[in-house]
Amino acid sequence: MRIAHFSDPHINLKYHPQHLPRLRRALEDALGRMSADHILITGDLTSNADTRDLRTVRRLFESLGIMKSSKLTVIVGNHDIFGGPHLADDVLAFPDRCKTLDYKEKLSIFQDTFAELFSDTITMSQQGYPFLKRVQNVCLMGFNSIAEQSMLQNPVGSNGMITSDEQRQARALARHHAWRSADNRIVLLHHHTFRPKDVSHLQVADGISTSGIAARLEQLTLKLYCKRALFKLFKAIDVNVILHGHIHFTGSYTRDDIACLNGAGAVFPAFRGGGYYYNLIEINGSNREFSTEQLGKKVMVPLQQDNIVVMSGR
Repeated sequence: MRIAHFSDPHINLKYHPQHLPRLRRALEDALGRMSADHILITGDLTSNADTRDLRTVRRLFESLGIMKSSKLTVIVGNHDIFGGPHLADDVLAFPDRCKTLDYKEKLSIFQDTFAELFSDTITMSQQGYPFLKRVQNVCLMGFNSIAEQSMLQNPVGSNGMITSDEQRQARALARHHAWRSADNRIVLLHHHTFRPKDVSHLQVADGISTSGIAARLEQLTLKLYCKRALFKLFKAIDVNVILHGHIHFTGSYTRDDIACLNGAGAVFPAFRGGGYYYNLIEINGSNREFSTEQLGKKVMVPLQQDNIVVMSGR
């Protein structure tokens, strides 16, 4: 089984029309050249939480024949709920926009737009997260890591949290036969799970540094709270792989002996000639190999789970 992992395509017809054809080309590459059996997208499908953009993404999935649960899994990202500032004039007004936004309504719109993809999930929550979804010998556990607006902890909707109640639900779901009997147990969430030291050695495929001042500032302002508690949970329920996005680079790392893959998005290439990358997971029984794919060009050999490195694509 081959799974292609994407994140953060940031579709926006008004301000970033180029993102849509980039995502199409990347999905066509994964489905065609790489013969992916399943596509995973870990949030920020849109850039401004615009209903029109959500419908555009849906039509893209339909045109590729993957708007079905057996072919595609998506989870929500912070831009799918809160959007983001796109003009200089938007920056100062954006915190007020986040404060007055109806979080539950935005989440409901996202879930309704892609309802078919959640039709066979197992969940204990009316909002649909966390959920279990079985695809062949893989069981996915999807989280909504988007924290609600808070003037102190989440003023612009970019920080994340998985509450203690959601963690309790995840422990209960992990007792389900679909999870326990799977050869591969994969967690999906939008927010990144790494600490700076986890990725400081990487020269990532997209050519984007993870060790500069800007990157460190981004890691502080786009944060996931209570990561230690989450990894305690993930170890307890025997998670094999964590897939996420939020920080825009494509690459792999390990934390607490769990393989973690970060996905970038259609916002790249960030520099001329940089290319578009996505993660590919090849599964044979309980064996997993990871590679980073560039459109039309393989940039690194498959790697065993216990030897994850990201090579430069430059």
